Amino acid sequence: MNTRLTLYVLTWLILICFVPATLAKPADKKPLKTIHFVQQDLDISVEIADTEAERETGLMNRASMPEKHGMLFVFQKLSRVSVWMKDTLMPLDVLFLDADGRIVSMFEHLSPCKKDPCEVYTFDQHGWYMLEINANLIKKYHLALGQQLRLPKLD
Repeated sequence: MNTRLTLYVLTWLILICFVPATLAKPADKKPLKTIHFVQQDLDISVEIADTEAERETGLMNRASMPEKHGMLFVFQKLSRVSVWMKDTLMPLDVLFLDADGRIVSMFEHLSPCKKDPCEVYTFDQHGWYMLEINANLIKKYHLALGQQLRLPKLD
């Protein structure tokens, strides 16, 4: 078999074997849940990050997400949490919530970190949940400290 034909066949084998696997959705992807912002009558669809690995990865390496979408980080104990934007490609608003779903602290429009060292943002309150949403939603929907959110049932 000549070299050109061999390369052609190998290229097609690689495409046939590996490309479908990269396009498929992971089988273990969790279903989205809904957080309801009571005062605004606003629903946000969220991915749940309730394991250490999911919390560490968060929204890293994502270029965008729908406007009314986010990620809810669930902590196993009352925590004082820090967040950074390393490998995060889109700006975010970040809310910190108590056990009842009230906003106890927030950061507006955190920009992606373009080079190390990345700035670390530490919440001044302890809480059970952190919610990352698209930047500018705090301002657009007039979200405020003390505001009540209705959290989804967590399995």
